[in-house]
Amino acid sequence: MSTRADSDEGGGVFWRRSDGDAALERYRTLVGTIDDGLYQLDGDGTFVAVNDAIVGLTGYARDELLGAHVSLILADGDASAIETTVADRRAGASDDPATFELGLQAAGGETVPCELRVAPLGSVGDRRGTIGVVRDRTGQKRRLDSFEPSDAPPNTVADVLDEVDIGAFVLDDEFDIAWADETVARYFGLDRDAIVSRDKRTLVEETTKHVVAEPDRFAETVTATYDDNGSVERFECRITPGEDREERWLEHYSKPIESGRYAGGRIELYYDITDRKRSESALRESREEFRSLVDSIEEYAIFRLDPEGRVISWNAGAERIKGYDPEAILGEHFSVFYTQEARAAGVPERNLERATERGSVEDEGWRVRADGSQFWANVTISPIRDADGTHRGYLKVTRDMTERRKRERRLESELEGVFGRISDAFYAVDEEFRFTHVNDRAEDLLQHSEDELLGERLWDVFPSAAELDEVWNAFHTARETQEATSYELYYDTLGFWVEANLYPSETGISVYFRDVTERKERERYLEDAKEQLEAATEAGAVGTWEWDVTEDALVAGASFARTFGLDPERAREGLPLERVLSSVHENDRDRVAARIEDALESCGEYEAEYRVRDADGEIRWVFARGHVECDEAGDAETFPGALTDITERKRAELEAENQRRQLETLFRVLPVGAVVADADGSLVRANAAAREIWGGDVFDAESVDEYEKYDAVWADSGDPVEPEEWTMSQVLRGEEVTEPNVYEIRTFDGQRRIIMEHGMPVRDSRGDVRRAVVTLTDVTERREYRRKLEETIEQLETSNERLEHFAYAASHDLQEPLRMVSSYLRLLEDRYGDAFDADGEEFLAFALDGADRMRNMIDGLLEYSRVETQGSPLEPTDLEDIVEDVRADLQFRIEESGADVTVDRLPRVEGDADQLRQVFQNLLENAIEYSGDEPPTIRVDAERRGDRWSVAVHDEGIGIDPDDQDRVFEVFQRLHGRGEHEGMGIGLALCQRIVERHGGEIAVDSEPGEGATFSVTLPAVDET
Repeated sequence: MSTRADSDEGGGVFWRRSDGDAALERYRTLVGTIDDGLYQLDGDGTFVAVNDAIVGLTGYARDELLGAHVSLILADGDASAIETTVADRRAGASDDPATFELGLQAAGGETVPCELRVAPLGSVGDRRGTIGVVRDRTGQKRRLDSFEPSDAPPNTVADVLDEVDIGAFVLDDEFDIAWADETVARYFGLDRDAIVSRDKRTLVEETTKHVVAEPDRFAETVTATYDDNGSVERFECRITPGEDREERWLEHYSKPIESGRYAGGRIELYYDITDRKRSESALRESREEFRSLVDSIEEYAIFRLDPEGRVISWNAGAERIKGYDPEAILGEHFSVFYTQEARAAGVPERNLERATERGSVEDEGWRVRADGSQFWANVTISPIRDADGTHRGYLKVTRDMTERRKRERRLESELEGVFGRISDAFYAVDEEFRFTHVNDRAEDLLQHSEDELLGERLWDVFPSAAELDEVWNAFHTARETQEATSYELYYDTLGFWVEANLYPSETGISVYFRDVTERKERERYLEDAKEQLEAATEAGAVGTWEWDVTEDALVAGASFARTFGLDPERAREGLPLERVLSSVHENDRDRVAARIEDALESCGEYEAEYRVRDADGEIRWVFARGHVECDEAGDAETFPGALTDITERKRAELEAENQRRQLETLFRVLPVGAVVADADGSLVRANAAAREIWGGDVFDAESVDEYEKYDAVWADSGDPVEPEEWTMSQVLRGEEVTEPNVYEIRTFDGQRRIIMEHGMPVRDSRGDVRRAVVTLTDVTERREYRRKLEETIEQLETSNERLEHFAYAASHDLQEPLRMVSSYLRLLEDRYGDAFDADGEEFLAFALDGADRMRNMIDGLLEYSRVETQGSPLEPTDLEDIVEDVRADLQFRIEESGADVTVDRLPRVEGDADQLRQVFQNLLENAIEYSGDEPPTIRVDAERRGDRWSVAVHDEGIGIDPDDQDRVFEVFQRLHGRGEHEGMGIGLALCQRIVERHGGEIAVDSEPGEGATFSVTLPAVDET
């Protein structure tokens, strides 16, 4: 406060220029108006004027004060300090007031806590005295630096700290304990009364450090602040459990006391951050559990995309299904997995858009592996968002469903059996909403029999349902959009909470529903318990406040002000409630205001959890607690309280919830069995797929130790599986089971199944196994199929070997009698040829020709039987050299027929050069032979297809009818008479046998009169 007489004439000057009488009148009016105490001292410190408030505060009569020295009501030290400060300000030509917090000595001997503002009168060298303003601090909670002792009256900051469990020490300038609250005594297991007045250093060394996890570091950090009492100290520590204390995490915050009774001392606060630390630990463990589950699943490709669709994570299942190493695919756009047609149609981008809009999208279609091959995939894409809703990318789950497509027709026949196993209530309605099917559980819940419902309209039987918008809209939306819908509500007619899922089809709607009343009540109970738990355990207060309701002045400390983005100076003076509420997040503001209004009306407790914007505009989560104090008439007077910054805890909870939802999604959508157990062996959970594999309640066991009662043997050896050999037991011992264990089990319904198990441990921050995750896959059909396939292959190999031996023996043994027939026929021709008439010569010619053809057929059959046994090893072979050799061998036929043979660049393949020369010589000879009337036009080219080359021979000849295209590869099959074209009908069969020996295929594409294309696939050479 300044007492200068301002000479300015402007409207902002308080006194302006006035005559003496007017100024005196204004002064008297001002003194009479001010509620605070007002006095004037002369240059010797003697009272020359006091107002009524001073008389009331001190208890002295006005006559007793006037003429008395100020030391009558001030302690000697306080009077000297004030005199020194005023002298310094007068010497510095400053008339700004000085502020003191001190105790006023009343006439009755009591001390009245006050705030005193003193301003000098006159200029330098002029000892005209001082003017002082005294404000009573007794009835308000603004004594954070003084910290009243434990027997202080109510409504103090100390009371608030005790309510919100903030531990506090107040040290004097000798660093002896001047005051400590009940909370800090409970935290450290101390006797509050016994430690007051003790040296804090001694207490740390002898007592408090021994209940802290790192005692020496704790003691060194705390006592260092006493050596240099000019800094703020903040750190975290962990209290170990004991007989008189609980284990908890505390945040230590201390700073020097700069004014008041304990100026030069220090205040130390301890905030309970146990919940926050546990939330952080739970988040880490949730992440590890999620990562372990994903990494252990090999039947599914599970990976993440960034918001633009680039791959940013890759699990073992993705590598197996799609064929990409992580190094090759990370950073690539996920559209590489789609076919060219799908990319051209914008399917990848459309799937991302739908996932973002709907929360998830499921798709099936052809996908492309790294080697170019295709597979039928079932794909689920779900968007990933931060706690504040920011889009961070997508989670993509892909399963190879190629085999499923082959089994769909068979599975459709089992649909009726599936309906019989549905445990939920189920009914179906047609397009007119008439009941067509009702199962037993639905009869119970709907309180009507199936006979009463079949053929009746849903809205006629339950007219009240038609009046519920949720129900009416769900059914009509499902029918019109042919998309699944759902609703959850309390249905008065049935008297319970209903959760219903509607699945439309072309003929009507299938409805699955159940009574979820128990779940809803449990959720409500958990929500109430959560609020109570947070109110009881949130101890890390970041600020306190006191709202004077009648004056609408909310006074708060610096921490509170910073949290709400307020000016700390103005907050200490007091702000209207509306200014504080303006910092509350707009979506929470009305709710917070309503809570405050409820507390004011009931004179009761106040609790709220909401968001605020701090000075940087950042969103912070806080938990606030307070209570309203009312007068005898029930009118609210003051509203003190404290709040805690719970931002980190909320973020951890939201992130943990995201992880939990993703984990739940995997448990729900993947048919791969998944089982989770705690470190002590107790089973936590198992998904439906795991239970279906076992067909019973094996996972209702209390511990994995009970596995010994389940019958299983090792699938490969048939030896019994010991309890410690189960995958779960191995993982609980800390082993990572990446090479699967394969067991043969007897399920609860008596079936024998073969299962494959993988497992991964989930470790805590210390590396100890906290949980175990095991996945199960039913490979019974796969193993049976492989067994039958191996048997078939073995039988075919044996049969082929016998046929080859027979063909070789038959063709070899026929050579001798055939040579005899041919020799004698030629002897007849040489010796008696002149004796034959025309018919005899023709008969002899027919016999010789038949013998020659028989010899050629036997030679061809002999060559056909030797393809496997007489071939050379496969090695890198240059097809260009082979085709060039064939062209040289056929040079005369090419020139004679006028053929135009064009050969593109041909690759190197793994093959038998001699046999491949036979293949291409046969194909080129056929192209020339069957060219028709025009000179042959022939082209040879090649195309890469994954790890193989497709080499094609194109001609423009007479072509082959589609009905005959399979026959051309059979032995001795001819499509033309011998008079039309030469050949024994074994050339293409020999080509097919040679190509199959190389692991390839040969095929023909042709139409009569349009030419023919013979394609041969051969293994490519690995150039690396």
